Amino acid sequence: MKILIADDEDYTREGLLEEIDWEEFGIDEIMQAVNGEEALKIVKWFRPHIVISDIRMPKMDGIAFAEELLGLAPESKIIFISGYLETEYLKSAIRLSVIDFIEKPIDVDQVRKALGRAVEEVLRERRTREADEGNREFRQQKLFELLTRRDSDWRTAERLARGGDFPLNGRYVCMAVQFPRAGQTTGEELDQLLDMVLQAEGRAIGIWQEPSAFEAVIACQDRNRYRLGPFYQRVLDRWPDCKVAVGMEVEDYRNIFNSCKTARAAMNCAFYQPEGRLFEIDETILQKRFMEPGIYGAFLRVLPEGSRKLSEWFCSLFGDLFARKYYQKEQVYTLMVSLLTAVFRQYPSSYDCVPWVGGEEQLQAAVLNMDSLREIQDFTDTVLGCVQDREEELSGFGRVIRGVLDYIAAHYGEEDLSTARIAEAFHFSPAYLNVLFKQEMKVTLKQYLSGYRLEKAKKLLEQDYMKITEIAEKCGYANANYFSKVFREGTGMTPLEYRSARSEE
Repeated sequence: MKILIADDEDYTREGLLEEIDWEEFGIDEIMQAVNGEEALKIVKWFRPHIVISDIRMPKMDGIAFAEELLGLAPESKIIFISGYLETEYLKSAIRLSVIDFIEKPIDVDQVRKALGRAVEEVLRERRTREADEGNREFRQQKLFELLTRRDSDWRTAERLARGGDFPLNGRYVCMAVQFPRAGQTTGEELDQLLDMVLQAEGRAIGIWQEPSAFEAVIACQDRNRYRLGPFYQRVLDRWPDCKVAVGMEVEDYRNIFNSCKTARAAMNCAFYQPEGRLFEIDETILQKRFMEPGIYGAFLRVLPEGSRKLSEWFCSLFGDLFARKYYQKEQVYTLMVSLLTAVFRQYPSSYDCVPWVGGEEQLQAAVLNMDSLREIQDFTDTVLGCVQDREEELSGFGRVIRGVLDYIAAHYGEEDLSTARIAEAFHFSPAYLNVLFKQEMKVTLKQYLSGYRLEKAKKLLEQDYMKITEIAEKCGYANANYFSKVFREGTGMTPLEYRSARSEE
């Protein structure tokens, strides 16, 4: 809380500073002024919550200063001090609703009591404003929800609109703003955007649909429509990473839901065109927006035919998706999660290509966090490229050994994975499978499994968000202590030393 002490007598100001425990009142910022004119200059930038002012001061007296003060900061609480108890001063104090009028010489206890009342008044008004603000936001959100639904309670919407000063005659347009989900947009910047929208031509209401997506309904008169385009551009200029989508203009508030629907459809195009910034409705947006049936069935027929055929099929799929940009992106996310999950199950060594994806749950999260179809395509191409490299690498090995290597890639994280279990899965004796494996791989099956786990652990250690115990568990080690022992034997460093060394590199 902030206070300004205005008095031309130095000993009065210094006495108050020394005699009062300001922290007791929650006051942590104090400014001083030697006359009313200086005090007024300070008020313009300091905005004090409480002002203690002498009445008789040079250049501008306390009464004139207080009148100017309340014009600039009407929420400020005033305590007058004076060596002259005159009727006119008392009348002015009453007219200005001052907290107290204290005579000089100053009684510090009386000042403390007056400060207590002033602080309580400031806190009471603050609580009231916060409650009003909360109610205002709730009413605005409720009005937004009513106006953007096809079948709504129009009587309630009209009542909320009148109470919130939102016009029910004019033209309306819905605007959607999308920020990158992985961006660094701060809460303060988001508040600035909300203020910017609410201060647009006409009136506006807006809410955050999620941390990175904002929607607003803007109302404007016909004569001000030309200002909407420059307003959209100001938003784009202020936040270079954001995207703006604009719905169709409507003349009846009961049709605002159509503007909102088309704005969301326009924003859907940003998923297909990540280089775009401003999206408006076109005829393709209004086409059928549901995924064609049979895509997953066609994929399952291609999946066993090898990575090359699979890459060709995905290339065709992405080409079709980019051409049909009206598909809802939620459907594309669902489809791609299903397709890529099946790819990783068919080719478990794919996890080697993307070490930050340790399982199907992380794979799903990774896909859903991608902002565009192009990003999903790049991820898919990377995975399928690794699969092809892996197939070429294994092409010189026999069918059984290729199967064993894939089995290890799929199950290395299981603690009970052993030579005996692998041999049982392929219907061989452990001894025979080990001989067969060593002939082709030049190492024993146990040595290969240990080395594979160690390499996986190295890649995971390079991701600094995972704990050592989590890495040990993911790589099939019984506990973190055993993992540390094996890791040190294999690398000459503890897991923590390895992570530190890689971070420095």
